[in-house]
Amino acid sequence: MDPLLVFSLTALACALLALLAVSRRAGQTVDPVSGDLAMVRAEVQRLSQHVSAETLALGQRLEGIDSRMSLTHSTSAKMASDIFDTLGDVRRATTSVAEQAREFSSLQDLLKAPKARGGMGEAMLEELLRQVLPPGSFSTQHRFRSGATVDVVVKAGGRLVCIDSKFPLANYRRMCDSGSDIERAEAERAFAGDVQQHIRAISERYVVPDENTFDFAVMYVPAEGVYAEVLRLSHRKRPLFETAMEMRVVPMSPLTLYGYLQTILLGLKCLSIEKNAEEILDFCGRLEQDMGRFAAEYEVLGRHLGNARTKYEDGARRLDHLRDKLDQAVDLSAEEPAALEAVAD
Repeated sequence: MDPLLVFSLTALACALLALLAVSRRAGQTVDPVSGDLAMVRAEVQRLSQHVSAETLALGQRLEGIDSRMSLTHSTSAKMASDIFDTLGDVRRATTSVAEQAREFSSLQDLLKAPKARGGMGEAMLEELLRQVLPPGSFSTQHRFRSGATVDVVVKAGGRLVCIDSKFPLANYRRMCDSGSDIERAEAERAFAGDVQQHIRAISERYVVPDENTFDFAVMYVPAEGVYAEVLRLSHRKRPLFETAMEMRVVPMSPLTLYGYLQTILLGLKCLSIEKNAEEILDFCGRLEQDMGRFAAEYEVLGRHLGNARTKYEDGARRLDHLRDKLDQAVDLSAEEPAALEAVAD
């Protein structure tokens, strides 16, 4: 309630109480039409008018407050809706970030040093081979007589190119996560030692010429950044790349391996063309033999036909000769009766 209205009502009540008190002290009977009552009525009427005016003003103020409260409520509702929409977007973004974090965690798990199958390097390698080479030109998990199993072998010209994808990455992650130059240098030395040991293992296990492998093997490095570190680092003052070449192990990144596979693909196409050419030459050889046999048989047939023609011509001449003799015999048979009749005369 408005304080002014409360004050006015309080003043009116005090005036009435004061009037009653004065009347009781005087011991007089208040006349309803007396001057004091008229004054009180006038005061009450004035106060009533004042209260009505204040009530009207208060009503107008309340209407203004209601309109402002309605506007504020609508604005607050809109703000709340926007906040809820924003919270929904934040929730979806948080969910997406959480999913990406889980995928990144899975990626970290895949990038750990693989021991058998399922590593990131092997998965990328198999996908690259499927995109470039025909299905029958490579196989996975090839096992040698020694018991060693290589991740992938590519078949080219009747021989095998061994590709290993189990690359050591633990100390490489230490290099990336190191906080000081000393820690990084220590991680680099450990990483170079791991790579050299891995190169030696590939050379000893997968370069097996007596089992139709080439005299080299491929060490697949699953990322270009790691491949750059392999080319840059040295172990015991000797570059890792030179050590790999000496041990007949070729480091390859995804890009360099793609180019190498394209070369192998061209070689396979040339081998296919050469094989087809050999088949065509064999077919032409067989066709030449068939043509020789047919020519000999045709020549025999020609001789037979020539002999038959000669026999036919001889038979025709003999037939003419017989026909002439037959004609002569007919002529003689016709002349003999005439000669007999002349003799009889």
